[in-house]
Amino acid sequence: MKLALYPLFSQLNPNAQHCPLGCAGQCKVSTYLTPPAGADCPLSTHQVETAAELLFGEADVIFNCSATGDGKTLGASLPSLLDRQFRFMGLYPTIELVEDQTRQQRQYHQDFQLDASERIDRLYGEELSRRVSEEESSRMVELMVAIKTKPILLTNPDIFHLIAHYRYRDPAYGTAELICLLAEFPDVWVFDEFHIFGPHEETAALNIMMLIRQMQTRRKRFLFTSATPRDSFLKQLQQAQLQFRQIQGTYCHQPTVGYRPILQGVDLEVVQTEDVVQWLDANAAQLRQHLREDGGERPGRGLVVLNAIAKVHQAVSSLCDRLPDIDIVEISGRIDRQERETIRARLADETATRPVLVIATSAVDVGVDFQIHLLVFESSNAATTIQRLGRLGRHPGFDQYHAYLLTSTQTPWQLERLQEDLAPELTTATPISRDRFNQALEHSLELPQAFDDYRRRWGPLQAQGLLAQIAEDKFTRKVSEPLRQRMSESFHTLWGDRFPSSRGQWYSLEHSPVGPAIQEELLRFRGGSALQIAVWDDSSPQKRFYTYDLLRLLPVADIELIDREAFFNQARPQGFSTSSFPERFLRGYVRLREWRQERAPLDLSTGSTAGELDCCQLSQLRHLRISQHLDLSRQLSGQAVLCFLIPVNKHNRRSHWTVFLRLKLPPTFGLYRLNDADGNSYACAFDRDALLLEALKPRLADLCRRRPTSLIF
Repeated sequence: MKLALYPLFSQLNPNAQHCPLGCAGQCKVSTYLTPPAGADCPLSTHQVETAAELLFGEADVIFNCSATGDGKTLGASLPSLLDRQFRFMGLYPTIELVEDQTRQQRQYHQDFQLDASERIDRLYGEELSRRVSEEESSRMVELMVAIKTKPILLTNPDIFHLIAHYRYRDPAYGTAELICLLAEFPDVWVFDEFHIFGPHEETAALNIMMLIRQMQTRRKRFLFTSATPRDSFLKQLQQAQLQFRQIQGTYCHQPTVGYRPILQGVDLEVVQTEDVVQWLDANAAQLRQHLREDGGERPGRGLVVLNAIAKVHQAVSSLCDRLPDIDIVEISGRIDRQERETIRARLADETATRPVLVIATSAVDVGVDFQIHLLVFESSNAATTIQRLGRLGRHPGFDQYHAYLLTSTQTPWQLERLQEDLAPELTTATPISRDRFNQALEHSLELPQAFDDYRRRWGPLQAQGLLAQIAEDKFTRKVSEPLRQRMSESFHTLWGDRFPSSRGQWYSLEHSPVGPAIQEELLRFRGGSALQIAVWDDSSPQKRFYTYDLLRLLPVADIELIDREAFFNQARPQGFSTSSFPERFLRGYVRLREWRQERAPLDLSTGSTAGELDCCQLSQLRHLRISQHLDLSRQLSGQAVLCFLIPVNKHNRRSHWTVFLRLKLPPTFGLYRLNDADGNSYACAFDRDALLLEALKPRLADLCRRRPTSLIF
């Protein structure tokens, strides 16, 4: 499917006399930023409206839904740049984005003649551990210092979530002091790139917003800078009696007075493929042509975004052989920040003459702005796919801009829906506006029902878990009781009659075999993997260290189990400490010897019989075995994993895909086939994915009625 996307132009603030920022004819911002030729104000309309709403508006929650590349960050930052007392807390999903936003804030401070060193701080897990070690203090103390002393704090939503759940403690301070600081000091909490999160994170954020609302002494605001929010999320805000406002940019697709260019026009091809690496290999000559001919006077620059590290490694290996005249570089979770900075500088080098093709994972979905004219990317959810496409065409100067969207044969409905939605334009070969194409992507790729079902099933329990954390400390229980009462009333308003009954459910979980595992998963912000491992990647001369999901790694890599000491003997000389790989989150340490050229089958089984397994309900799986990996099986045999099992046809090795197709799950969903000791087969999901399957269980009623047979009569 081939189509052309119009370029995009954003409207500048048209009226300096009646500017929402109160400029009254004299633009406050043009003193620091130069307006385009013929314009009085350098800001787009959405930037002005966002800043004005943060400073003077009535909304509790603001959504800036402007286009990717149209400066949402500046709109969010303006209040703290214009008013030095305004405090800003940015929540970014990756370390890469925290660092990128730190650089951006420093540039803003230079433009606005402010001292960045006195005003900006950034914190994530590794940096927090470093400060605790150097200062011989605690995480709670270091967070208190950061929140109180710097008006701009850039961190991640995980730390925000842990603070709100009273997870940081210090015997010298009351357990509530840190959450009180979090609720009182910032004037705005900015959730950036929130579209990349799933229903669990969205629900957790909503519950924490309710907590902060009850603790604050003056009105504060929450700003989401991402794609258009789901209607169901907006309904939840209304039910919670939170006022919200959506701010859109104003756009056109041809040069117009009073508009500035945002994105160049793009030729886009949507293709369906069984294997993305094979597609790249088969189309290597076409990629070379784009990189050699479409750059104009500039050297060719391209980006390939794939969903898995293993695919990235395979693609790098293949294209290095097929394209020796092109510089192939990798950006993924395997690549440390120092190496990424080297790659960034290399791409920005205007004196370079060789074309460069970056092969990357979702590490570049946020926080990386490449000057490219060629983009190849795998489909994901709608918002992430829109974000990836928005990486292309931000920078003028290339002759042509091409994109290839790769959909999977395992999710055929994606291409089918796109073709159906865009049939009028495809029939007439008419160019398509960005807004029109984004709407088609949202319909084709999104799973709004999954979010609704998840929130309905787990939202009230998550709220009860938060309340339980407040009541946990007996020394502050009396003091916190009025807060708990207010919170209970707010949560009842938000979740309705499901909330009161969920209190008993939460505490009953403590006394069930699987309950504590469910509670632990619900109290996390981003679910970890119960099968997370630390990887020493020894497949190339440059040693690399990272964490990865064991089940996703095994089919694509040859690995061996090693002990913790052997791992850190290799990792420490490369600058990694034990805090980089917390042992409590890991199931083991492995050395990756080499990446497989062909995907190996993953055979999972359990020593449990059909009678010992609980189907179509959350349970803890024991005696997990992995064929061809006896050492790993021994390591896992004594450990329990939260799972959800659905009986499937044992005579058809692909029968577990029935569940995948029925629910139209995204390609990145972790669904596996598992055999029991009696030879029965199941579709199986673990941890956070297990919670989602449980919420979607009503749609699997016919499969859940199937009963596995036991060999014991």
